[in-house]
Amino acid sequence: MQHIDYLIIGQGVAGSCFALKLLQEKKSFLVIDENKHKASSVAVGIYNPVVLKRFSLIWNAQLQLDLMQKYFSEFGKLLHQNYIYEYPTRRIIKDENEIHAWKKKSNQLKFFLEEEIRRFSHPDFEVPLGFGEVKNTGRIDLGSCLNDFRNYLIQNKLHRNEKFDFNALNATETEIQYKEIFARKIVFCEGFGVTKNPFFNYLPVIGVKGEVLKIRTENEVPRAIWKAHNFLMPLNENTSVTASTYDRDDLSPVPTEKGKTEMMGHLQSFYKGNFEILEQTAGIRPTIIDRRPIIGAHPNQSNFLILNGMGTRGTLLAPAMTEELFEYSELGKAIDKEADVARFTQKYFRNE
Repeated sequence: MQHIDYLIIGQGVAGSCFALKLLQEKKSFLVIDENKHKASSVAVGIYNPVVLKRFSLIWNAQLQLDLMQKYFSEFGKLLHQNYIYEYPTRRIIKDENEIHAWKKKSNQLKFFLEEEIRRFSHPDFEVPLGFGEVKNTGRIDLGSCLNDFRNYLIQNKLHRNEKFDFNALNATETEIQYKEIFARKIVFCEGFGVTKNPFFNYLPVIGVKGEVLKIRTENEVPRAIWKAHNFLMPLNENTSVTASTYDRDDLSPVPTEKGKTEMMGHLQSFYKGNFEILEQTAGIRPTIIDRRPIIGAHPNQSNFLILNGMGTRGTLLAPAMTEELFEYSELGKAIDKEADVARFTQKYFRNE
């Protein structure tokens, strides 16, 4: 028999951040993860605290940015690697209205937006009105980080590579048993897989399929995240990635010709250079109708916790939501109402 503090189901970005927090707080745990069809495994890992459609800050932007830097720096120290790469984001301006909007917003958000609209001449880019530059953005090498952390967990006997069996789960108010494991609490970090979780499948989780192209360009792409309809981001000298699909109908984890055509069309609207496709991948992101995560406890089983709904900004959201959930679980601190799973459970169970 094994007695631990936490059982974590899922080792995407949310489950990994929560496991890292438990390591730091010297709490015992075990991660169960089948390592299949995870959105985190194909995520590009871009972090950007600005909504580039409206030139406005995301929810709790500075807090999310600070905790993201802290967590992925700690992953780096633990695993003896660097996972944080700082690139400016260059938002390609579409028309005169956007120029006026950018100048207005840049006065309000000086820490994040450069005031000057910059002109840019490059044979591979079509940027007639220039670009606005977003500061404090970049990329987390999420694929390498999660894979390295998985290996660390396996080496330290903190990980099981298996599909979680709900039929093997038994619980009381004070303890959870899963096979030969006894835990104080269980944390479900399954991403879109939560829709098959019998305890939390009532939540309004919407699957959104995203596809990514890795390409080899003929010429080196300037070191920035170039953003228009989609984005183009260099990984190394002649390899870049682009992505843009948001499909709510096809929820298979298989890349599609339709997705490739869409991504190439968006890319070629501003990038005129020659390139070849190296790889196409796809993943299903868990999103919520109000664009906020879902964290907290099941209303009828207080030791069943959930950490989910990170959507397209999981790299920024997961560390901040990990802090919220840990402080709720261990210190009894209230969860931010905008993220609390109670905003859905209260309505659902009242209707029941």
